[in-house]
Amino acid sequence: MVDAFNITQDRIARSRLAGDPPDSMVSLRLGKVGLFEFHRAQEAITIGYETTRGMLPQIAETVAALSIVES
Repeated sequence: MVDAFNITQDRIARSRLAGDPPDSMVSLRLGKVGLFEFHRAQEAITIGYETTRGMLPQIAETVAALSIVES
């Protein structure tokens, strides 16, 4: 059941991203945190925080490039 849900979610996300791609995207690897393991929310938040902090240079570069285009 969870695998079917994951496949459906993946296809929906791919479809939306293809139609309106983001300027920047943070992709997390949460393989060790299960879909219904709500008691591990803090762990998932920490992974998201650390991943985003690691991508800050890339995000700043994207924002700077967009600022130049909009000027």
